[in-house]
Amino acid sequence: MGGLLDAFGATGVDPDKIRRFLEGEPDRAGGSIRDRIAADMTNELLGALGQAGRQSGEEVKRLRQRGLWKTFDQRPE
Repeated sequence: MGGLLDAFGATGVDPDKIRRFLEGEPDRAGGSIRDRIAADMTNELLGALGQAGRQSGEEVKRLRQRGLWKTFDQRPE
């Protein structure tokens, strides 16, 4: 996602406009543009690994809101 943000920044568009765009939700049930991009990237990676699972923007939004993704690199207590 960082590379994608760099590519958006290279266009010369105001970073605040880019942030607002990525945080925008075309419809309330589907998650933000950022959530949908993350879901698409996840699905592409899973497909390349031979996995059939599908993740939606709504599921990414739910994970992001719970904050659980912040602890994926830490050992459980």
